[in-house]
Amino acid sequence: MNKKLHMVCAGFSLAALGCSGVDVSGSSEEPNVLMAQNSSSSSVPGASSSSVVESSSGNYEFNDGDLWNPSAGDFTVNVARYAASLPAGAKTDGHWVLTTDAENGGSSSVVWPMDYVSSKDERAIVEACNGICGTVVLKESSSWDVDENPFAYVGFTLAKDSSGNPIPVDVSDWGGICVTLTSDQSFSLQLAIRDSLDLLDERTWPTFAYPAVSLPRTKDGVPKTVCRKWSDFRIPTWKRDVPEYWKTDVGAKAAKQLVAFRIEFAGRPGEYKFNIMSLGTYSEPSSSSSSGTESSGNLYAGDDYPRDLWDGQARETNVKTTLYADSSWNHLQNGRWFEYTDRNEGGNSIFDWYWSDQYDGHVAPFDVIIDACGSLCCYNVILDQGELSRKPYALFGFQLAQNDSNQGVPVDISNWGGICVTYKSDHPIRMDLDPVSLEMSTDTLTSGSAIEDADLDIYKWPSVVLPKTSSLEIVKCYKWNEFTQPYLDKLPNPEKYRISGEDVAKRAVAVRFIIEGENGNVGAFNIKALGTNRD
Repeated sequence: MNKKLHMVCAGFSLAALGCSGVDVSGSSEEPNVLMAQNSSSSSVPGASSSSVVESSSGNYEFNDGDLWNPSAGDFTVNVARYAASLPAGAKTDGHWVLTTDAENGGSSSVVWPMDYVSSKDERAIVEACNGICGTVVLKESSSWDVDENPFAYVGFTLAKDSSGNPIPVDVSDWGGICVTLTSDQSFSLQLAIRDSLDLLDERTWPTFAYPAVSLPRTKDGVPKTVCRKWSDFRIPTWKRDVPEYWKTDVGAKAAKQLVAFRIEFAGRPGEYKFNIMSLGTYSEPSSSSSSGTESSGNLYAGDDYPRDLWDGQARETNVKTTLYADSSWNHLQNGRWFEYTDRNEGGNSIFDWYWSDQYDGHVAPFDVIIDACGSLCCYNVILDQGELSRKPYALFGFQLAQNDSNQGVPVDISNWGGICVTYKSDHPIRMDLDPVSLEMSTDTLTSGSAIEDADLDIYKWPSVVLPKTSSLEIVKCYKWNEFTQPYLDKLPNPEKYRISGEDVAKRAVAVRFIIEGENGNVGAFNIKALGTNRD
């Protein structure tokens, strides 16, 4: 299947946010509201007393619920808050609406938590859920007219003209948006703008796109507050022929002419519970703040973090491995990410990347993951020893260089001075310098020593440990001389592999990130940026 982030209804008309009789109806007097195709009941997703906050910047403040707070009695979204003046004759909207893929031949629907068919407004659902909740039932059907994932979304238009047609509003002063929710399915936040901007073209459906950010499902029903600045919103990389105007500052431009905001659920067929609990703005603090805050030896990332090697927020696909390096191997630059697990040796460990559910369980291309998250993000690492005689492991990393035969070759990166990682992780991650390429024949080391099958590759090389973090991103920087071999005594021939971090940096093939431990779910991690550590 084509697994792109498709964007709702073919030929989407901004005269009505809905796409079919499934979802919405109304006028400026009778607003568009949530309407369900069936009236089956489901349990209300429970809200936890605690929640997780995830933001794209340490220097922004989230204003929880200032746009919509059902706990305080809000039914519609306060779209006029902090917004620039509305167009002449416009009336604010902010009513929640539902749309599914039925217009395009799909069979998806939403099951509400009560018998609810055609109420005049969303009040019944908000009161029942203390939010907007239900179960998205994603289905494909024989009449599905394009090769796409099924989908459904909830959202709201900002304002309407005197004829009841949605019109754009400047909400750039919001700074961004924060959504508190639970969701069993990955989702995306989308900024809908007029189709006259050529981002939406019925003739090229389903290749149109709106500025969006994609996010993972939440864990264990725990509410999560997701905050994103306007600058985080981007047109997905699969969109072809993007107009020149929309190649830069996409989110900021869209926020100045926003017609509707959407939360879309898409993926493999199945039933997925969700509960949208509040919306808030995401503004810069009134007083200036530092780029990072020291606490317990960690530098919290903020907006100023080392990223000269690789910046996930800039959607850089490859690591700039030749930076500061000898020009003799510039033409060999690689920098592509890879993963490797113990499944090749009898184990069953896997990475549950944030977009794996969009790829039928197969590994999503790393450029898709980076584009979706603005980082290298993984929802969970599942360690399973299987038939291994040692602890299970899973690793990922990037190769530095390769020859014309696509084989990794050792190169000198000592001029980096070391490496800095901006990240957060539920589990410690061992980072090592590997002089042996996974792409090369493993019969020789760069030093000429033979590799024996009994030798444990993940223990050999100089390494450091990225510690487990809190919910905040931190920056950890290491010099090459801090890379040591604490596990050397695990090898049957330890002296054969004794080498310093500085020496490996002069003939490295890959930088690897290794996660190992006991059987079970290790948790999530997020690698945001890499930088050199030069004096």
